[in-house]
Amino acid sequence: MKPEQERFWEVDLVALLVQWWKDIAIFVATALTFVVLALPVIIPALIMWFLLSINFTINGGMTLPP
Repeated sequence: MKPEQERFWEVDLVALLVQWWKDIAIFVATALTFVVLALPVIIPALIMWFLLSINFTINGGMTLPP
């Protein structure tokens, strides 16, 4: 005799939600890790973008003798 096929409404919703929450937590941890590791690139890029947006120029500075 074959065992009865499990129906979709017999799924343990608590276990399903717990597993979903664990998956979401792993995703968020991965996203935060990516952002933290990217900060050394993101911060200078934002500074450069800001300086370019205000047309920042350096006048004077070191020049070579004639």
